[in-house]
Amino acid sequence: MIVGPIVILSAFLGWPNAETAQEELQELAKNPTLSIALGGLFMTGIALLFTGLSISSRIIAEGGAKWSSLTAVSGILFPISIAVIMTSVGLNTGAVRLYATSIDNASAIHLIGYHITDVNGLAMGISFIALGIALLGRYEDLVRRIIGLLYLTIGSCHLIATFSEIDALTIVSWLGMFIVSIAFGVTVLRDQSNE
Repeated sequence: MIVGPIVILSAFLGWPNAETAQEELQELAKNPTLSIALGGLFMTGIALLFTGLSISSRIIAEGGAKWSSLTAVSGILFPISIAVIMTSVGLNTGAVRLYATSIDNASAIHLIGYHITDVNGLAMGISFIALGIALLGRYEDLVRRIIGLLYLTIGSCHLIATFSEIDALTIVSWLGMFIVSIAFGVTVLRDQSNE
């Protein structure tokens, strides 16, 4: 939960800032090796982050505290999000490789990969809301309750962004997800070192 967001953010730094899927593909195709490496880096970060969140969800669910059963939902939806994002990265990798020989086919494949994650905000939103409520219900310490409240807010932002065209909300939800997950990871590590 600490390394994953850092890896994702490093991949974002190299990703082209384009208005449309077609423009993004054109930029990615200029340096296919770097683009594929960035996709791999992004996927690695997502896998690390969402696996950590899924494991945390299952640990909280085992606690049997008030609302902890909600984390069963996040424990299932976080891995599904990994699969959806991996599919997107795989399609984008194929499109970048195909671009030199067939721009039309590459564009069609990239468009699918670009938009296949559109509904992923719904799964992520539900996951973070469930995790946030469970953290609020299970823990008494202020830090975890604040993290739970922030996850609840982040989940709400993901849900709203799924059904709206507010780009700033998407950015806030992703950056918030990274920052709060790093903080959550630090609290988990701190607790493990105290045991």
